Amino acid sequence: MCRLQQVIVQIVTALFGSLGFALMFNLGKRNVIPAAINGMCTWIVYILVRNVIDDVFVPSLAASLWAAVFAEVAARVMKAPANQYLIVGLIPLLPGAPLYYTLSSAFDSDWVAARSWGNDTMMFVLGIAVGISAVCGCDDIIKKLSKKTDKRSQENDR
Repeated sequence: MCRLQQVIVQIVTALFGSLGFALMFNLGKRNVIPAAINGMCTWIVYILVRNVIDDVFVPSLAASLWAAVFAEVAARVMKAPANQYLIVGLIPLLPGAPLYYTLSSAFDSDWVAARSWGNDTMMFVLGIAVGISAVCGCDDIIKKLSKKTDKRSQENDR
């Protein structure tokens, strides 16, 4: 199978995997498709960045930034909690294979491979956490600043 076919299969799998989790979480008819699209787009961002940067931290960071921004925007547009879009959007990023290989190497007492796979797993998870934290932190700051601005404008109107 050529590289383009592999990428297409990965994107379609990310869409259907996210769709399955959206249905499993009972998001509701309105929210299932946007949440699944977030998962697909998150994986597309990961693939694009991974082709430029041969690392796991930066691509997972970029993809989780995308997922969190999409979740915040979708939550405001659809008038729904952002968490449901975020969780489903992050499903394709879960580091299943690196975690499996970490544990498999550890059980086989191959400590060099376990350390290498474990490092990849931790960097992957750290990238996801930093991306989510950055977007959520910026969102909180923007909300607080807009509340202060609203209070000042109300005081000036009096």
